[in-house]
Amino acid sequence: MKKEYFKDLFNRYHKKVFLFVQYYIESQDDAADVVQEVFIHLWRYVHKLYGVSNPEAIIFKTSKQEIANFYRKQKVQFTSLDSAYELTEIEERFDESAYQIKVDKLNLLLSALPERRKIMVLDSVVDELSYSEIAHKFKISKTAVAKQINKAMTFLRANF
Repeated sequence: MKKEYFKDLFNRYHKKVFLFVQYYIESQDDAADVVQEVFIHLWRYVHKLYGVSNPEAIIFKTSKQEIANFYRKQKVQFTSLDSAYELTEIEERFDESAYQIKVDKLNLLLSALPERRKIMVLDSVVDELSYSEIAHKFKISKTAVAKQINKAMTFLRANF
């Protein structure tokens, strides 16, 4: 089972990881070595990946770490602010993509909620309205608002 799961991950992500790594490491041979290190690392921890809803985020975080390890091993000295800025930019781009994946998933889950419940959650969380204000807006009791928001949050936690 572990072997098949890893094989599936490898087949699905090898090309993407290689292109990602090659963007930051010019040499194809060096990029291939780094990709190999990424998948060796993933193989060691495949039991922790099994059942994870979004393995892609972990795979690309591992890729970023292995790119950094490659540069440490090469003892590359960043002699200009531009080079240091590029490494920071790599980290920011990765963090933004992982963040965007989470935002997209949350939006998808919110869209699955009944419209009225979704509005109550957004009123509470985004607009920071109290349960009393939401109850007044919908002309229902505070207890009903609490139950609706609790159901929504339970659904979101279970599926996020």
